Amino acid sequence: MSLITVLRPAAPHDCEHIYNAHRYSVQYTCTRSYNNRVLEAWSRLLSPEGYLDTMADSNKALWVVEYRGHIQGFFQLDFKEAQLDALYVHPFVHNHGLGTALLQRAEALAASEGLSFIKLYASLNSVAFYKLNGYESLGSAVLPLNREVTVECELMRKYL
Repeated sequence: MSLITVLRPAAPHDCEHIYNAHRYSVQYTCTRSYNNRVLEAWSRLLSPEGYLDTMADSNKALWVVEYRGHIQGFFQLDFKEAQLDALYVHPFVHNHGLGTALLQRAEALAASEGLSFIKLYASLNSVAFYKLNGYESLGSAVLPLNREVTVECELMRKYL
């Protein structure tokens, strides 16, 4: 990660950029682990406006990472549920430390809110990343994307 990387809370004007990072991550990174039916259902859940509710909720945090002047990733943390709801980095800038920086910031925020652990539902392509960062698997899980399509994932946890 370079000195020109910025981690900061998201603002409403960031929504389109967050959406782009999210959409490209699902479309390209998750394609190794999921079929087109799952990826299409997943993508239909995303919209630029979808991040505004999180920003307005005092029990949640939405942060972005700017790299080389552009938003390239984000995380969404639910303090009430002690859950990392999302962490995505644009696939064109993988392996630059942006995901790790986002995860460390999420963990620091969770600890500052008095949480003793974070749980998350990891997409199958991200399990190794979370294990490298100290998360343990609690077993397989299946989450609904809509009435017909579910996504396989892994429930994980890390004590802070």
